[in-house]
Amino acid sequence: MRLKDFILVAKPGIVVGNTLAVLGGFLYGSVDGVHFTALVGAVFGALLIIAASCVLNNYLDRDIDRRMHRTAKRASVTGIIPYRIALYYAAAMYLLGFGLMLWLTNIPTAAIGLTGAVLYTSVYYHAKRRTYWGTFVGAFPGATPPLAGYVAATGRLDRAALLLFIIMFVWQMPHFYAVGIFRMEDYKRANLPILPLAKGLSRTVWEMRFYGLLFIVACFLLARWEKAGFMFGLAMITMGLYWLQPMFSPNWRRATEATAQLVFKRSLQVLIALCFFLAMSHVLL
Repeated sequence: MRLKDFILVAKPGIVVGNTLAVLGGFLYGSVDGVHFTALVGAVFGALLIIAASCVLNNYLDRDIDRRMHRTAKRASVTGIIPYRIALYYAAAMYLLGFGLMLWLTNIPTAAIGLTGAVLYTSVYYHAKRRTYWGTFVGAFPGATPPLAGYVAATGRLDRAALLLFIIMFVWQMPHFYAVGIFRMEDYKRANLPILPLAKGLSRTVWEMRFYGLLFIVACFLLARWEKAGFMFGLAMITMGLYWLQPMFSPNWRRATEATAQLVFKRSLQVLIALCFFLAMSHVLL
């Protein structure tokens, strides 16, 4: 067992992306200045909770992962990190993460973190194995990071909090549908009923377009109703249109995987832009 194995089993890409969303939500909510201790509690508490949930999810999904080429060499599958040690590892991160949130932020933030962890490791775990609605179900815990950051800064659930949740929710759908398209053979081997397999490419692409458009609308409403600022609105509408372009491309049939990979790559760029402009919303008015 190496330190690298413990880092990789926690899915660092997912941890980093979601922690950035927590930071963006927190700084967006910090209208009257940044409360440093609450920032530490929100960011590092969320980081540990997300990492712990990813470790637990990896071990719950060992039967699936060993059938997929891209996941067959994970430490959870190969046994490099034994199951019992992984459980201790996840439990320690959960305890420290929730401890930081309760100590340095507030109870609603910890409750959001707990809800996200439970939904991801239990409800989503079962849903993705049984129905093509699994992606939709999984988007609920995936949308909690900016919400947790905002509530940690403000202590309240309001319209801005709802819009942040919606923005993150609808962002995930084209992102993960794109993965489902260019990793379709892997999902087929794992016998997972994702939308591209269950309902076909055409239905999946139209849903991607629908959620991409909703993303732009929700960002506009956050800028217009909740004072995220002109620059936030301009930047996110521009990035949203940039993301939509390959979704409306005529190349889906003759370059399916390449088009899906392009949507996926642009979705990551959109997420980074979202986090940055949320964080800078009170500076770049």
